[in-house]
Amino acid sequence: MARVPESGRCKTRLCPPLTGDQAADLYRAFLVDIAQLLADWRESPCDLWVAWAGPDGGEAELREIFGDRFRFLKQTGDSLTDRMETVFDTLLRAGYRSVVMRNSDSPHLPVDSLKEAFDALAEPGRGTIVLGPDLDGGYYLVGLDVLPNGIFPRTMSTSSVYEETLAEAERRELQATSLERFPDIDTPDDLRLFWLEYGGRADVRDCATWKYLDARRELLDA
Repeated sequence: MARVPESGRCKTRLCPPLTGDQAADLYRAFLVDIAQLLADWRESPCDLWVAWAGPDGGEAELREIFGDRFRFLKQTGDSLTDRMETVFDTLLRAGYRSVVMRNSDSPHLPVDSLKEAFDALAEPGRGTIVLGPDLDGGYYLVGLDVLPNGIFPRTMSTSSVYEETLAEAERRELQATSLERFPDIDTPDDLRLFWLEYGGRADVRDCATWKYLDARRELLDA
């Protein structure tokens, strides 16, 4: 799930200290790193899709970022819940036995998390949901092998989304698997915590996100 990196339309909770242009540039760096990470996943058990939101014509910019290995599907619906359900519905009805959806706010999410999610969905059709909880009560990843049919809360981005989804899964007698908690980057505090862990790593010096933040460390102190 990704947005076209437009000023004023993405990562707005990081403004301030970032300007709208800076937030869009940082988000673009997130996408570049995610695209590279997934393209390098040689043991990938899946087709790679970018379910995107943004203005007409925005797909061209995302195609430039993600490259030829990815397929593209424009998100439709009036709310995040609607858009998520439509993506799952579209791909499962197209014949995929299971679908794993990851966010675009955790550029450092390892592919091992995706592999673990697919492993949990290895017996398709038995009615399984996989959730990767973030630190704020939501989730950075969700996988399904059945149509969603209203499993996601109508109001997303709250501190109870993860628990509400688990409760609905239990009500529907789905098998639920939860992965380890992992941070996403929504707020200035998230960004500072991310940099404390990520900034000192030697293995990410070539990553677009590291380069962007390293050149603008003053933003992390604002």
